[in-house]
Amino acid sequence: MSQLSLFSADARPSRLGDLAGLLCGPARITRFGAGDTARISLQVPDAGRAAAVRAAAAPFGIPFELGERTCAGRELRTAYRRDLAGLARAWTGRDRGKTVPAGFQLDGTALRLWVLACGRPDGRGGYVLPLDGTAPGTHDALIAATTRLGLPPARIVLPPCEACRERAAAASAAREGADTTSAASPDTRTDTGADPEADPEAAVETRTGMYTESDIGTDPPTDPAGPPRATDPPAPPHRPSSPSPTRPTPALLLTNGTTALDLAPLPAEPAPAHCRSHHLALVPAPAPECPAAGPALRITGARRLQRLVELVGSAPEDVDTAEWPRHWARPGA
Repeated sequence: MSQLSLFSADARPSRLGDLAGLLCGPARITRFGAGDTARISLQVPDAGRAAAVRAAAAPFGIPFELGERTCAGRELRTAYRRDLAGLARAWTGRDRGKTVPAGFQLDGTALRLWVLACGRPDGRGGYVLPLDGTAPGTHDALIAATTRLGLPPARIVLPPCEACRERAAAASAAREGADTTSAASPDTRTDTGADPEADPEAAVETRTGMYTESDIGTDPPTDPAGPPRATDPPAPPHRPSSPSPTRPTPALLLTNGTTALDLAPLPAEPAPAHCRSHHLALVPAPAPECPAAGPALRITGARRLQRLVELVGSAPEDVDTAEWPRHWARPGA
């Protein structure tokens, strides 16, 4: 018969502050207005865990409502309540970002809620406790808290879920296909040069430099001074002077004597993305992050897993026992 630990979930009656175990994971607490009310929101992977979390919060009179469905499961959230304001003040800083309170002591009751909300085995003999990726300042304090509890963990990064990986692969393939199509498209710039073999009439203008396309089939213009000698090159027709194509006439003269053409060119703007549904030029938006991915703590070793099982107790009725911490003890002699 195993001895009951002083830090296990059954060692003392539960209290409202035990909901801090939810905040050890990716759950978030949000203050409203002046901070007199607050709410808790989190993602649970399945309906069984959602029912277990709601049952764990029921003794405090705090109901959790079902929210939107994501790739990480189902959202649970409370209403803005005054009885959560004290917990919110302890777990938020001046910028209202999540932070671990000074001197926070993790025990079995809070650890049980952490496991209940998001813990799962890693398939390699260890157990994973996800962290909040949006609050990296809480990671070191939670590592210290689990270590003081006799569960020194290793920090890992969880990969995205399979659905998000498939979407990311499809988006990457679509971008590569678009880049390949744009690179293989023909050059649409107009060629001003004339091919003498393809256009004989244009070749006349190229060779003589004095006839245009409208002059083909007519006699060359005569000069009152007499026909040009064979040794003299043909005189080009008179054309009005035009500004140089490489440096047009400046239209704006600045106060310091320079012109607008002497200014440095503006930086090139980033190429916009195109919305497939509306064909509008939009600013590229970052891809949404997978809620299942992010940092986590991994607990391994037979003694540590045995300690974890002793602290959190048995699995609730609605939770799959395969997702709950367990260990295989050595057979007795």
